[in-house]
Amino acid sequence: MISLLYVDDEPDLLDLCKLFLEREREFSVVTVTSATSALQLLQERTFDAIISDYQMPEMDGIEFLKKVRMEYKDIPFILFTGRGREEVVIEAINSGADFYLQKGGAPRAQFSELSHKVRQAIRTKQVEQELRMMKSTVSNAAEGILWINLMGGITFFNDTICTLLGYTREEFALLTIRDINPHFIENHLGPLWSRVRERKYLTVQDTNRKKDGSIIPVEILLNYVEFGPNAYVFAFVRDITDRKRAEDELKSAYEKNKGLMDYANDAIFIADAKSGMLLDANKRAQELIGRTIAEIQILHESEIHPKEEEEKYRTYFKKHAMDGRGLQEEIVVDKIGNHIPVIVSSTILDLGGKRCMMGIFHDISDIKKAQDALQLANKKLNLLAEITRHDIRNKLTVLGGYLELFTDHPPEPLHSMYLTKLKSAVKMIAANIDFTKLYQDLGVVAPVWHDVSDTFFKACTHIDIKKIRFESDADGVEIFADPLLERVFYNIVANAVEHGSRVSVVRLSSLEVPDGLLIRLDDDGIGIPSYDKESIFQRGYGKNTGLGLFLSREILSITNITIKESGEFQHGARFEMFVPKGVYRFSSSYKNK
Repeated sequence: MISLLYVDDEPDLLDLCKLFLEREREFSVVTVTSATSALQLLQERTFDAIISDYQMPEMDGIEFLKKVRMEYKDIPFILFTGRGREEVVIEAINSGADFYLQKGGAPRAQFSELSHKVRQAIRTKQVEQELRMMKSTVSNAAEGILWINLMGGITFFNDTICTLLGYTREEFALLTIRDINPHFIENHLGPLWSRVRERKYLTVQDTNRKKDGSIIPVEILLNYVEFGPNAYVFAFVRDITDRKRAEDELKSAYEKNKGLMDYANDAIFIADAKSGMLLDANKRAQELIGRTIAEIQILHESEIHPKEEEEKYRTYFKKHAMDGRGLQEEIVVDKIGNHIPVIVSSTILDLGGKRCMMGIFHDISDIKKAQDALQLANKKLNLLAEITRHDIRNKLTVLGGYLELFTDHPPEPLHSMYLTKLKSAVKMIAANIDFTKLYQDLGVVAPVWHDVSDTFFKACTHIDIKKIRFESDADGVEIFADPLLERVFYNIVANAVEHGSRVSVVRLSSLEVPDGLLIRLDDDGIGIPSYDKESIFQRGYGKNTGLGLFLSREILSITNITIKESGEFQHGARFEMFVPKGVYRFSSSYKNK
């Protein structure tokens, strides 16, 4: 509920505005007849926005606005007045009003426009706050951040990179990437460009030149992105002077003092360069993979990586042993099977006459999570923009067209037909707006464990079940999914009820298979034709909004759960969700079928 404070010296207008706005059941309006009373009320409680008249005794709307801006900063403020002089408008905007709306005209249209301006002002303030928070997060990130175009121009940078290299923001704004790394384009955007573009990210080690001319070693995580026709690389830059110093110290001191490795923050493994067998590991390495030193010393280096990629890592090891050094992203697997992303810097050492490989494993799990979140947010924003721009604009065109036809006062049956079309368009716009509200929450809250049966039956309580029976054979099954999982079950069951024609039972079941878990929702309705089995998950498909099953697939994809329709037409629909290992578990009530 949006709380509004409306200030006007005309009591009847206050009552009228309150009635119109609160009819929408979205607003709660508190009214006062003077700016002085409003300021006193603002000290006692908070409001989401303020609506104020201009011409009032004691203190006019502009003076009231100025005091609000001094005390309450960013609260949305709409000046709603009968005074239409240009100088009043200019002064209101200059004083910080979000919108200026003149009284007069048809009440319904006038208050509809006012409610629209209120929503717009509130959303604008929210977006501004989010952008300030995002900017602060980026500016104060632990790593330097750069956006680089293909010509080497720096299109964005944060404060951290300026501090790292000893520049002010004003000085750094005049630089190109060649000023801090003369060979960056030749070394990375030339020979590595195809790899960056294909993989979307790549980690390299290089050096950067500071303002005072000194050189520091850096680790750079390159990310490829496209905005329209333009391609960019945004880079996370980390100073690895301490790590390099530690590597050098370890090389010279390992023979004399192996315990030195245990003070390193990163995991360090030592392997025989010829055989690949692990010889030693520091405490951080033992913690990383959950194994003791005795357990580690019987493993080949490739055995701390995913089993299905063991041969690939053997090849990597041989290449690095031949080259004398290496740097790349890898995955290590701990004792219980968790996959951990790392950056591995490997170097050949001569230890007591034996040629060995020292690998420094830096855990980048947090960076990967940040990348995944960024990609998801980007995907969400693109989808929301597309939905808003395409679907809603089309329906507004329909609304405008039929409203224009109404001005001709059409006779029946045209009048009823036009009215039906208008109502349908409004319903579709509302559905799209509701969809964006749901979708903007997707992936925002961390996934949680859900009891599948409980979530299924809870979803069914929101549906008019008529004479349909609901059954579950999945007691004790839990899956790790987005908090919107209940919406998935709701959408599937609602589709069965509405489109299944003769549905009398909807059944939930589960089956563990070698690669994971299958969760099935079966009904005994008419089913889905083979040519529609994939189309039903596309946005816009179907008789209504076409958003339900599309949203369901997006919700499940947050934790890599897939969904498909595999039923037999004329014998019922079957929605089959595949849950990969690690994303499901069984509670004590699980029934072994």
